[in-house]
Amino acid sequence: MWRYTQERWPLHQADAYYNEMVECFPALASGIKRGRAIEGLKSEHLVSTCGSHFIVYRDDERVVTIIRILYRRMNIGAHL
Repeated sequence: MWRYTQERWPLHQADAYYNEMVECFPALASGIKRGRAIEGLKSEHLVSTCGSHFIVYRDDERVVTIIRILYRRMNIGAHL
């Protein structure tokens, strides 16, 4: 994600997105931040917002697996 952003936008934007993720991922893993189920997605997939992105993930009690990171304007169902 950082590399993709850095190739298309200013470096500070790539760093900002990276820093957002660095804050969100541990919160998801610890349960401080919780996602929600979305109709039409697999039942085990949850979605949480992180800045201007959606984090699609699966929480298997002991392990959080990030499935996709999508910009908020993207259609989640179309990218899974």
